[in-house]
Amino acid sequence: MGQSEFDMKQIMILFQRRYNAICEVQRLTDELADALSRNDEVSVTMLLGMRAEEMAGFDDCTGAIWQLCDHSSRETVQKIRQLVTSEPSENAGDSPEEKKVYEIRRKTQAVIDRVRAVDERLNRKVTGEKSYYKAAAR
Repeated sequence: MGQSEFDMKQIMILFQRRYNAICEVQRLTDELADALSRNDEVSVTMLLGMRAEEMAGFDDCTGAIWQLCDHSSRETVQKIRQLVTSEPSENAGDSPEEKKVYEIRRKTQAVIDRVRAVDERLNRKVTGEKSYYKAAAR
């Protein structure tokens, strides 16, 4: 990417891939809850590994978005930073592409919130007093 180039299409694709990865994490988390309710340790182990792979894919897409800042103009870096870090519910975007990025980010956050709620419930059920969430609340 050159100094003045700003490939919004590539950013949209990466945000969409992040969304797809977190949707898969949600699906696997739901399957994990089901496997835990059946006390199916083999499935639980397999699902945890698959979920970790999807989470890594989510992180890889985020890293790829930030890598677009490498060798970019200050203006481009600021625009990418705004797209990645600003509150999506408070931003509509100036262009159709930006609007799409914020829409994807809002959908992604909604899925993350659902995954987090199920994950917290499962963590508390499995670990009881030793729950990560119990320690985090202190």
